[in-house]
Order: sequence, then C-alpha cells, then structure tokens
Amino acid sequence: MMQELADKVWANARFHDAARRVELAWLTKEIGGVEDGPADITDATRLMRSAAILACSETADHRRAAFRVATWAYDLFGTGQVPLDQALRVVLMRLGNFPSISTRADVESSQASLPFALVAEEIASADAHEVTINGQTVLLTDFQHKLWISLMLSRRIALAAPTSAGKSFVLQGYLSALFNNDQSKSVVYIVPTRALIAQVAEDLKIQFKGMSRNTPDIVTVPVDAETKLAKRAIYVMTQERVQLALGAHPDFSASVIIVDEAHSIADGSRGVLLQWVVDDLLVRNPTSQILFASPAIRNLDIFGRLFGLDDVIEFSSVEPTVAQNFLVTTIESATKGKLSIHTAGDGAKELRSVATLQLGHTVASRTEKLVHIPAQLGRGHSNIIYANGAAEAESVALQLAELMSDREPTMARLALSDLAKEAVHANYALVECVKYGVAFHYSNIPTQLRRAIEAAVSSGEVNYLVCTSTLLQGVNLPAKNIFMFAPEKGRTKALESTDFWNLAGRAGRLKREFQGNIFLIDYDKWKKKPLDGAKDSIIIPAIESSLNDHHDQLMTVIAGGPSAGRSDETDLETTFVRLYTDFKGGDLNQTFERAGVATGDVQSGLLEAALAAASEKLTLPAAIIRRTPNISAHKQQRLYDRISSKVAQGAEAARTLIPLHPRESEAFQSYASVLELCHEIILGIDTSKNLHRFHALIARRWMLGLPLPQIIDEQISRNASKPVRTTIRNTLDLIESDIRFQAVRLFGCYSALLVYALDSAGMVDMVSSIPSLPLYLEIGASDKTMISFISLGLSRVTAMKLNEMSARKDLDSAGALQWLRTQPLEALGLSPILLAEVRAIANVSSQN
Repeated sequence: MMQELADKVWANARFHDAARRVELAWLTKEIGGVEDGPADITDATRLMRSAAILACSETADHRRAAFRVATWAYDLFGTGQVPLDQALRVVLMRLGNFPSISTRADVESSQASLPFALVAEEIASADAHEVTINGQTVLLTDFQHKLWISLMLSRRIALAAPTSAGKSFVLQGYLSALFNNDQSKSVVYIVPTRALIAQVAEDLKIQFKGMSRNTPDIVTVPVDAETKLAKRAIYVMTQERVQLALGAHPDFSASVIIVDEAHSIADGSRGVLLQWVVDDLLVRNPTSQILFASPAIRNLDIFGRLFGLDDVIEFSSVEPTVAQNFLVTTIESATKGKLSIHTAGDGAKELRSVATLQLGHTVASRTEKLVHIPAQLGRGHSNIIYANGAAEAESVALQLAELMSDREPTMARLALSDLAKEAVHANYALVECVKYGVAFHYSNIPTQLRRAIEAAVSSGEVNYLVCTSTLLQGVNLPAKNIFMFAPEKGRTKALESTDFWNLAGRAGRLKREFQGNIFLIDYDKWKKKPLDGAKDSIIIPAIESSLNDHHDQLMTVIAGGPSAGRSDETDLETTFVRLYTDFKGGDLNQTFERAGVATGDVQSGLLEAALAAASEKLTLPAAIIRRTPNISAHKQQRLYDRISSKVAQGAEAARTLIPLHPRESEAFQSYASVLELCHEIILGIDTSKNLHRFHALIARRWMLGLPLPQIIDEQISRNASKPVRTTIRNTLDLIESDIRFQAVRLFGCYSALLVYALDSAGMVDMVSSIPSLPLYLEIGASDKTMISFISLGLSRVTAMKLNEMSARKDLDSAGALQWLRTQPLEALGLSPILLAEVRAIANVSSQN
C-alpha cells in the first residue's frame, strides 16, 4: 500500500515543482547568503509529508528524493514555525539512516515530542538495526546492518559502496567482535598504499582501546623469518608486504582476509601481485572468510571467478548517507570575476540557474580559478580543491594561505607547522600554509605528516585542503565542498567518470551536514564530461588485461626479447612470472580459466608453448623467481648467472658480493656495485652516467635513519640553481619512487638470487651475514631499536629521535616498548604532535 502511495506522490507534478523551488531556495542561501528564496513554509511542510511517504518506497529514486527534500526543507526553515526537526527524524528513521539523526541536536532530541505511533514505529525499526559493538549499542543503516549480519555469519562477500556508506565502521566493529575471546586468530587486511596502512592501523588501535580482553597485535611492518608470528594479530599491509610475510613464514595464514580498495586488482603489476597473494592465502587456508570491498564496481562476480570461489555473496549500496549537489560554475567575465552558477541536482538533472556572483578578482588563469572561487564560495566551510599534480597543489595552497593571512594561527596549526619542518624541511611550502588553515595533500608526503594533515582537516583546524588524485586511493577525508576544474589523473589524462564520482562522493560529512556541494568550474572546457559517464565501473583484472589485450607484447616478454621501453613492461613481466610459476607447478590451466582464457584454444596453446620454450633457457627454480615477481624471469636468470660466476671463483670472491650493513664504512661502494649490476641487467640503464652511485648514496643515508630535512638540505646544495620548492618535491619523489620502490625491488631480487647462489655452492654459512636491505629501505632504518619503534606504530621521525636517545641499538619490539614505558615522556623533548604519538602508543600498548 505504501508503495502505491509513493508512486502516486512521485507521479504528482506539484511535488516536483515544490521540490525544485525548495532546492533553488536552499542553494541560493547556501551559495549567496540570500535568506529569501522562491519557496515558503507551505512548500516545506508539504514536501516533508511527501518525503515521509517516499522514504517507505522500495524505489531508489524515491528514497534519494525523500532525503534531499526533507533536509532542504529542514535546513531552510528550521523549527521556528513548524516542528520540521520531528518530521526529518521520521524521514531519516524510515530511510534506515539512523546515523544522520545525530547531525543536528534538535533532530537528535526530538523523539520525545513525536506522537506515540511514530515513536513505536521508530523503536521497532531501531530494534531491527541495533547491534552491540565493544559493549556499546549502535544503530546502523540498512546497508551497514546487512553487511554486519553477513560478516557475523562468516560469509564471503564482494561489496561495492560509496565512500560515505560507512563500511569501514562496520568492518572495524566486526574485527573487534572477532577478537572478543582468547582464541588464536590471524586477520590479513590488505590495502593498496602505505598511507592507508597508517590510517587503518590507527583506526583499529582506537577501536580496540579499552577492550577488556587481550587485544590483537596490529602488525604493519614485514615480519622477518627470525620473528615469531603473534598468536592474535591483524596484519595491515600492502600486497608487497604480505608477499614478504608469506615468503618468510611458511605457516603465515589468515582466518579472515580483507581486500580493501579491491578494484586495484586491475592495477598492472601490483594488481597481478594482489591476486597472487590472495591466491596464496587461500591455498594456506581454503576456509578463510574473505571480503572484497570497493567504492563502485558493476561486475562484483569477478572476484568469485578470479579466485575460484562459488560462495561469494554480492551486494552494493546505492544510498549514500549524505547527498551531493553538482554546481556548474561558469566564468562569465574573467577580468571582473563574474560567475554564473547552475545546478545539475544530483548530477543527472538539466541545468537550472541558481545565482550570479561578482568576486572582485580576476579569474583568468587556472590557478586563479582554483584559488579565488573556493576562497569566496567555501568560506566558513571545509573544502577540498582538486589540483592536477603536486606542484599545482602547492601553488594553489600558498595563494589561498595568502588570502587567509588575516587568520590568527592557533596552537594546533603552529604544531602542525613545526611537524612539517621536522618531517620534511623548514622551507617546505606546508610550513607557512597550515598556519592559516590551508594545507595540501599528495602521495609523496611522509605518512605521519599526511595523517596529521588529515586529522587537522577532520578537526576543522584546516578547512582548505588542496589535493591530488592520492585522495582517490581510499583515504577517508570528506568535506562540505569540493572544487574541480578540468581534473586529471596522471599527466594530461582526464579524470575518468568513475574516479570523478568516487571523488564527488566525499562532498558532505556524515553527522556534520546532510548535503555536500561539488563545484564544477568552467565545465564546458573539460576534456571529458564525467557527469554523463557511469558511476560504477567494470574492472578487468590486470592478469586478464595482459593476456587478452597485450597478447603479442606478452609473448615477446616470455621469449626474453629486447625491452621496448614500454610503460607497461613491468606489468607484463609480472604476468610472465606468475604464468611461468604456474606452468612449472602444474596450475597454468586453472589460472587461464579464472582469467577467462579457454584452455586448449589457440591463445592458451601459444602461451603454453612459449612458457615451455622459456623453461628450456631458465635454470632458476620457479620458487626463487617468484620471490621477485615484478622482474622478468629472463632478467633474473641473467643477474643470477653473473652472481653465480663470481661465487664459483671461491669463498673470497663470493664474500665481495655480500652487501654491507649501512653502518659499515665501505657500505656506499658495496651498494653502488650492486645497483650498477641491477641497473645494467634489470633496468637496461646506461651505467656510465653513474645514476647507480647517486642512488647508492641516498639509499645508504636513508637506511642510516638520517632525517629527511638533512637529506633535502644536501639536495638543495647540489641543485643550487633550481627553485627550493622544486628540489624538495623532487627529493620526496626520489625517496618514494627510487629508494622505497625501485631500490627495494632491485636489492630484494639481488639478495634472493645471492642466497640461492651461495646455497647452491655450499656456502650456507655466508647467508646469515646478508643484511635485510629491502626492509631497511622500505622503512628508512637499519638499527634494530629504530625498526622496533617503527614496528610499534611510531613514525620514522619519532622513531629516529627515540633511537638517538636510547643507549642500546639492539632492542626488539618488546624491549623498545619496555624502554618507552620507563621514560618520563615529558622529558623526551619531543614536539607536541610527536609526543602525542608516543603517548598513544604507550597507552594502547600498556593495555595489552
């Protein structure tokens, strides 16, 4: 009956006319500060009644409209004339959107004023959405409750939901319920970036804080072979770190596997590796519960097929807990700063005029548009401005900070400014920006500083954040307004519609506002029109893409042909190593079938023949080759041949191949020799230009734990003719790309092949003297004590300072924790943010 009534409301033209009037009035007030609009209280009350009916509908459009019109009416007219707070509560309750009830205090407290029948209805609905997490009663949305039930039933799930749907909250609650006993348990939580490692680990530590039972270890650093695995642990790692753990511990397995941002299965070499580590985890424990979570995927069935699982349930949420308004902002006069603003509603409506504004500033250049429009339209709100790259992000942020220079720096902003000096450099652009509530956010910013920026945005200390595409990688950072002008991802590549919708979904913060705004600046000049594109995407796993879309190039790589310098060469090499390992292990047909390649057809026959031919040339065991999955087996063979020929000359010659510890005086030359070999054979670089020596120098200084400001200072001195801002950005990129990725990859491959060569030659006693350079490079430390501090969850900056204070450099994690507990924290001389970090670790750890 309610569905029929909802259909009748929806078919009434007067409802849509009133909705348009209220929308226009709300937007006019929102943008221009105009109090009087084309709607009146009569419209508001009628729309509230209609919304209460539409909220009961099973039609998604009806339910979305119910939320939008009800929140517009409430925001416009408040409770002065009619109790719209009570009416809005009823609408939100019927939508199952219980978290949004606490967005406004009067709505949250209005239950007592509702008629008995509506109170009874709410109580019945609340009972159906109520769960207990950590002893606290929590009301979930329809989507969250469905996810909670499925998780508690230990089901395998493939899930697609927008950023604001609240899946992380449910997932973390489930993990706390999972460890609400004393049983041994291991969870592997795979995330695509180091930034997400820090965010998820921090959120989990907060989730478990105060639990009466023995809380699990939150492990983020790769576990070496000498370290015992914890009996109760959550491993929050990238696929690369999970691979290291799998290699170091034959008994490493998981009872629960969480693949966050699971659409990254399509991301080239890293996508192939992600699939591989999940396969390995499922081999070690075929009964593992698994959750694949992504923002917007249409073909959720791909995960069941790819991993050979026939019991994966699929569900998606299309009802965000916050609504979005798309506002096309056109420059009518660049000289006078005249703007016209039109609404596209939720992105699917025809444009309607909202307002014309005069900024009083010239807005001709790209930077001027991204500075002056947000400065005017975003004042008093939290704002994200999308920039095309790190350099642009800094420029926009610096100009915004200049406009905000009348703001008085707070203690929190000054502390964040000091952290930027400690973590990067005194001349880093962020040092000045944050004093005035402006910041920027891109991938190469050190994790601790990036997390501090995110915390400042969440607390309101920073209300203008200029970001790049890094924000698309799962970072949970919503804002009231988002501003975009011809957005790109990567160099000169227009943002795809699915990435656009993912970013747009961050407009509006749950429990802070009901609706968010996305301002599309000069939309008619964009290369692509993402409003017309799909909100969800069909993902193609990287291995499938290599097999089907790049068959000829893949055949060349398998044959060991000369490098063509292709941008996707590493992707194809990783696919080759995966296929070769499966070929040698007898699993090739299964991999073909799961990737959608029919066994026995021409394509699979050609690939199998090519792999068989490669096998004739390769003497390295597949188990050794797979330790470095993103380097071609042929390149590994050539590097091994060079290493083994030296080992064959005897123990003295073999010893010269062993890299030294960073603290040894000859370490630099040792690393230069290794990298020269790797650059020549693996990267195909002309070594006469001595890039390997430069990378060896930086790698050693990074592993010694030298502060980043010191490394940057040295680079500024070397590049005196370049702008300091450029040198700082280039150095951050150098550390992240060349040291923490490329050098880790090369030293990892070299070490694996050296170990095998020494083992094969009977020189096993030498293996133990090979330092863990890939680990040292990954975390930027080589003293055991500093590594232990980092493994406790402390940042490199903090760990480095504590390491300097500790007399012993050989403390394990337990010893490092004990040392921390015995120190007078206030006397450590740490800045406020670093001290807060140490306190958080000490408090969480002391409860274990």
